[in-house]
Amino acid sequence: MVKLVILTILFSTILIVLKNVNSDLFVPALVCSGVVIASFGITYLNQAYSFITSLIDSTKIDVEFYKILFKVVGIAYLIEFGASTVEEVGYKSLADKLVMVGKIIIFIVSMPIFYAIFNLLGSLTG
Repeated sequence: MVKLVILTILFSTILIVLKNVNSDLFVPALVCSGVVIASFGITYLNQAYSFITSLIDSTKIDVEFYKILFKVVGIAYLIEFGASTVEEVGYKSLADKLVMVGKIIIFIVSMPIFYAIFNLLGSLTG
């Protein structure tokens, strides 16, 4: 965790200098530093994956619902990463549109869950 904070401070310093000295390199450096920082989180995904796998094994819920949940969370993280990067570069309106399209994609991807909930409610009331 300390390495992550130190690396983030280092990247921030480099980005401040690049923005003032050579603005052409700012955007690629911003994206690369974001990817490196985000990759630190991947190491924690193994722990989360093993926990969720044991959770899936202990429940009777269909595995497809978990896949949809993971897709939704992954899409949300990618959209947030992309939107914050685009906003940092100065294109807030483009970032807002990316977030809007991301919400639409999340809604479409999660439609099978809505379908299953409505079927369950229909079977309980009928």
